[in-house]
Amino acid sequence: MKLARVLVSNRALPSSKIGSWTTRMEKFIDNNPDFFLHILSPTDALKSSLYCKKGNFITWKKSLRNIQLLRWVSKDYIKALKRLSKTLDKLVIVVMDDQYLLQSITLIKSKLKCEVELVFSFHGFNLNLDDKVLKSVDKILWLSQLAHKKNRLNYESFPNSIVVGNAVDSQLFYPLSFQDYKSARKIKGYKEDEEILIWMANDRPKKGFHIFKEITNQLLKRNKEIKIILIGTSQVINHPNVFNVGRIPNNEVAKYLQIGSYYMFTTLYEEGFGLSLIEAYKSGNAVITTSKGAIPEVLAGLDYSYQVEDEYNFDLWLNKLEQARKETSFGKLKITEENASSVWSYDEWEGKFYNAIA
Repeated sequence: MKLARVLVSNRALPSSKIGSWTTRMEKFIDNNPDFFLHILSPTDALKSSLYCKKGNFITWKKSLRNIQLLRWVSKDYIKALKRLSKTLDKLVIVVMDDQYLLQSITLIKSKLKCEVELVFSFHGFNLNLDDKVLKSVDKILWLSQLAHKKNRLNYESFPNSIVVGNAVDSQLFYPLSFQDYKSARKIKGYKEDEEILIWMANDRPKKGFHIFKEITNQLLKRNKEIKIILIGTSQVINHPNVFNVGRIPNNEVAKYLQIGSYYMFTTLYEEGFGLSLIEAYKSGNAVITTSKGAIPEVLAGLDYSYQVEDEYNFDLWLNKLEQARKETSFGKLKITEENASSVWSYDEWEGKFYNAIA
């Protein structure tokens, strides 16, 4: 039987975006160059690439949704899959976390010229698919048990499901040795004994920058020595203690996280995982976060991790930060590189992902 696996992504692979699952997928592709016959994404950078760009909806009229999905939104992807199906006996299509691309493929799945297995790699917490679409999906890959269990309750029938988890590359995100830590701080203009609080996210309101800004205002009135670094956002906090880094390539993120003491994650929605939390944690930071979505599972059993139940209660944030300060001896105590490497390790994830699709 002539079988081929095809990866469908609305994001370019490779990519330099911050906090993206594309980082681990790039490593997976590098480690397993023959696993996917083709990668359908908006780039032709790889030998296996087939350039496909997702289009926009022209109108949100429900009656025209399917037409738009096939003729505009997913046109490039559908065309490529139809062409590939003519030369194969079986096609395993893995859609990376895009419900519109998934829905488009379910519309033409029965019309493809070979047997098709449709796999949806879901990175959110709340699945929002019609029953009709879900019935055409053969398998769903989940980031957490919490999301899997919650969503099973919302549907009468459910496809085969596998929890593969998530991963952060321990070769990129790891705590520095004491000498390297001092040197890295000096390069960035910070002293060895300064406490540094880091916040990193994009500009979407649900990431809670407005929450962090108010926390910062109150914090800097109480602690005039603490330093703050902002990453990933075009929004700024105007204060001499705050360094507004802005948007940087993903491979530059670790260099800032590794000089931090604490990381604050003010997300306001149910996270499918909270990737930056683990990037910061593995880099040696204590983490303070909400308990939305899968976060309790992600941080289960981890030292120097703190959760806030009421994200709009600024005193709770400040109290948790103060607890983190004391329990880490004001930023001096950090997890070891050995312990960090075992937290959501890439190798473990790769094995689960590979076996779930192979």
